[in-house]
Amino acid sequence: MQAQRIVSLAPSITEILFALGLEPRIVGVTELCDYPPEARRKPKVGDYQISPEKVVAQKPDLVVAHDVLNARVLPVLKRLGLQVLSANPNEFRKLYAFLRSIGRATGSEAAATRIVRAMQARVARVQRTATHRSPRTLFLISAEPIWASGRDTLAHEMITLAGGQNLMAQAFSNYKAVSIESALGSAPELILLAGPTPEAIMNHSRWQRTPAVRHRHVYALNPDLVLRETPRSVDGLEQIAQCVRRAGG
Repeated sequence: MQAQRIVSLAPSITEILFALGLEPRIVGVTELCDYPPEARRKPKVGDYQISPEKVVAQKPDLVVAHDVLNARVLPVLKRLGLQVLSANPNEFRKLYAFLRSIGRATGSEAAATRIVRAMQARVARVQRTATHRSPRTLFLISAEPIWASGRDTLAHEMITLAGGQNLMAQAFSNYKAVSIESALGSAPELILLAGPTPEAIMNHSRWQRTPAVRHRHVYALNPDLVLRETPRSVDGLEQIAQCVRRAGG
């Protein structure tokens, strides 16, 4: 039985559903779901906090969720007897599998296969052209306070696929706060910013000692492309690959 009434609990999932051509079947999204623009017109079931009551009110036969972002509400929805499909697609292989799972649940396997194959081809192209000198890379989602990507994030895999070295991969997993001393002590050659502006780093006196600032290898990325796990994540990978090539040249 193909799902006909679908609720999405995260912006990344809404993007996936639209990419699979499922817009007519989407009956609920979050306040944060803003891509594509048509997503803003869908009924809302919450923002960072999901309202189980609003989800139930949409009478969904499938709720698609993110294991990390929706960790608190998932047990509640399952206890209510809702059909829930969820994942933490923090690697491309997991993202491909999630796309295929949604495809099977909604009868859109062909579209999922087509998207996955196109993504795989582009990822392979990035790997073939990756720089051989791995610049020491710091990936920040906040500059004050400093929050960086460790391992077990899609951003970490993007850096690695592009030929860079994620400086915080050995220290921790996911995104965590980092002291200014640790950040400066890691001597990054490349700083990637998913949210902060380059000025937040370039104009800060303490960052001036880092190779990244001295050689002006501080770049702003589109956060939606590098933080949301969607088909557009390959665009984010290609953005990162350009930055790694500049720093590693």
